[in-house]
Amino acid sequence: MEYAVQTEGLRKVYGGVTAVDNLKLDIPQGVLFGLLGPNGAGKSTTLGILAGWLKPSAGSARVLGTPTHRLHELRGQIAALPQDAAFPPRMAVNHQLLHWGRLMGMGTREAETEAKRALQRVSMSEAGSRLGSELSHGMAKRVGVAQALMGAPRVLFLDEPTAGLDPASAREMKDLIASLAPQATVIVSSHNLAEIQEICTHGAILDKGRLTTCGTIEALTRQSREITVELPVGSTPPLEKLREAFGQDRVVHRSGVNGSDTLHITFPDTRTTPEVIHAALTILLESHTPILGVQRGTSLESAFIELTR
Repeated sequence: MEYAVQTEGLRKVYGGVTAVDNLKLDIPQGVLFGLLGPNGAGKSTTLGILAGWLKPSAGSARVLGTPTHRLHELRGQIAALPQDAAFPPRMAVNHQLLHWGRLMGMGTREAETEAKRALQRVSMSEAGSRLGSELSHGMAKRVGVAQALMGAPRVLFLDEPTAGLDPASAREMKDLIASLAPQATVIVSSHNLAEIQEICTHGAILDKGRLTTCGTIEALTRQSREITVELPVGSTPPLEKLREAFGQDRVVHRSGVNGSDTLHITFPDTRTTPEVIHAALTILLESHTPILGVQRGTSLESAFIELTR
């Protein structure tokens, strides 16, 4: 397997505070990778090291096989959007993107074409003549993503790419990010767990600078061996029948979680998800238990809370 990003023993210390501690990451090429963690977990610091604007205190990090202190050799192949990226207040967006394209090694005409194309991709074609000071927070975020999309980067680092966007713009941005793979590897840092679960194929959870888990989103949410059935609050599901069907320790009933009751049913690899859903719903319907919804696996939020408790 070829990797877009690899770190080994990565460590970053600010004064007496360890922001990243002995981090080992292997991110395959062509995936949408979500970097998750509570505030202060080290997400932005990790992205900063991988993007080359922070120097690690110890350990190593490589992007496309190149050490991060030599990322200038990959000019045009990687792009990054910091969380609080800001545009020069007195410079027009087109001029800023043109300057960025020239830094990537493009000629003037190519940079102009790329700037126009990138703004179109984020539905901001009309913003080219605006000054940085005239951009709202949401507009600046979208223009920042346009800047990251210029050229054909093989690896993109996006820190909170949908923060500050209205729901419709956030939906467009998520669809755009999802369309980038597998031609590019996209590493997204976000506090929005549902968003990561929706668009990413792989992910890692950091806590206090250390890696707690890493793998496919399916593995992190145990989609392959668990279902969750949502029931009205106060439901009395036939637990004995369900436990006879699936095993005493495989059925858990929780009351009043986020305004509803839930049934969590785990199952071995010898049974398929459709088979388990069919069997569970049959038992519930035969006992006249109302059903509000069914979900494969735990939510990423549940896994996150469990791992960072």
